[in-house]
Amino acid sequence: MKENELKAKKYLLSLGFAPNLKGYKLLAALLELALDGDQILPLKFSGYKTLSDRFDVDVASIEKDIQNAISSAWLRGDVDVLYREFGETLDENKGKPTNKQFVLTAAERLREY
Repeated sequence: MKENELKAKKYLLSLGFAPNLKGYKLLAALLELALDGDQILPLKFSGYKTLSDRFDVDVASIEKDIQNAISSAWLRGDVDVLYREFGETLDENKGKPTNKQFVLTAAERLREY
């Protein structure tokens, strides 16, 4: 396992992400791309497209799986840790960050480690 992949997976686990969800694997791969310096924005046309080609999955499915993983983490993860890491990025209506906000903030945090 590559260093950035391991770093991304450990970070997601520390936030309470369930490793059995497809979105966990996809998020880890997306964060790895960001840490490797690959272009991931805009997500739908760059990051998700790269994952779509790599895993042979539809872009819409990737977006939904990542959304599901983030929602799951917000339901079962450590709320204090999540709010400390992502408090400023929360969508007021949903109480959790959007996929883009999550990915950009997580990549920024991972670069700091």
